[in-house]
Amino acid sequence: MKEDFKKAKEFLLKDGIIAFKTDTVMGVGVNGLSKKAVKSLFDLKKRLYDKPIYLLAYSFEQIYEYACLIPQYALKLMKKFFPGSLTLIFNSQKKLYTTPLELGETIGVRIPNYPDLIEFLAYIEIPLLNTSANFSNELPLKTKEDVLKSFDKKVFFVEFEHEIEMLDISSTIVDATSHKPAIIREGAVKI
Repeated sequence: MKEDFKKAKEFLLKDGIIAFKTDTVMGVGVNGLSKKAVKSLFDLKKRLYDKPIYLLAYSFEQIYEYACLIPQYALKLMKKFFPGSLTLIFNSQKKLYTTPLELGETIGVRIPNYPDLIEFLAYIEIPLLNTSANFSNELPLKTKEDVLKSFDKKVFFVEFEHEIEMLDISSTIVDATSHKPAIIREGAVKI
């Protein structure tokens, strides 16, 4: 598997798009430091440029590197639901292209509940911006074969050592940019 990890990292550093299983749904991701890579992902998915993608993180420390002004209630949510199916939106340090247009004012973050994926994220040491593997406004794809067929083999599929049964439900999204949380999307986690 480590050979796969190495190939995926090289692919990401060349502005490529990777695909992989998560604990929720199939995901696709790119190097968040590359405006070109982020644009390629949006164009591949036919995603509107004003719909940001989020950071799939492997640790609280990585989140602190890109987010700022994390309120106390958000820290409590992180401690309770990370790793897990919760995405929190914070004000950003403006280091990552969450859209193809500019460095994001805000950053969504999630730590997946899948040890193999966390190991991969730590290995690549690249801020992986992520979204579900699908075309915009369509249901997430369910298998590796569906992903490779739908995206015409324009993605590198990362294999993990251990299988996981995906929830087939997207993460819950909570806006944590103000003094109280606001649920943006109801998903796998009930708050």
